[in-house]
Amino acid sequence: MSPDKINPEVAGAKLGAGRVVAVTGTIASGKSTLGRMLEEMGWRVIEADAIVHRLYERGADGYRKLVDALGEGILTSSKDLDRGLLAAAMMRDPSVYATVNRLIHPLVREIWKHEVEESLRLHPQRPVAVVIPLLFESGAEEGFDLRVLVGCRASVSRQRLRDRGLTPEAADFWLGKQWTVEEKIQKCEKILWNEGSLELLRDEAKRLAGPARG
Repeated sequence: MSPDKINPEVAGAKLGAGRVVAVTGTIASGKSTLGRMLEEMGWRVIEADAIVHRLYERGADGYRKLVDALGEGILTSSKDLDRGLLAAAMMRDPSVYATVNRLIHPLVREIWKHEVEESLRLHPQRPVAVVIPLLFESGAEEGFDLRVLVGCRASVSRQRLRDRGLTPEAADFWLGKQWTVEEKIQKCEKILWNEGSLELLRDEAKRLAGPARG
């Protein structure tokens, strides 16, 4: 598979000053790494996962909604949200997985959309990248000038997840809850294949970034 493939059906996507790009991919494909590289090159980068972390903080909207729906069994003794307990509950019970997505995805989308609007208002010439792991799964793919996939084989994702300490069962679970890389390729205009070195990914980031200006 080409490391820099353009979907011919949508290859005419026009990019200009103030462009808004969605970055997606399967788990452990290198999305956040690409995001950090783009940020170093002058882009405004918004991470959906970072927004989730904020929503899970004690007293935040996401925290309150999850505790109301699932009870205090997902909290630590100090009443913080225990992400490990929540993840285990999501893996064990499909209804918990569905509840978390139903409650959290709309909040995340509302926040990143607001942050995109603010960035374009304050810095209209500055490109924006929104890193959204579940871009298609959550139905958030519309409205972007370009959709970029950071891709790798499922076997590579599994090994990276195991290197992070996940069990094979957990790695398979989270991969199984996402579209496959082949499915995502069909929906993205730009594919950056990330099974090589960081230097190769940085070269791809430079080609994507162009003359980003703040």
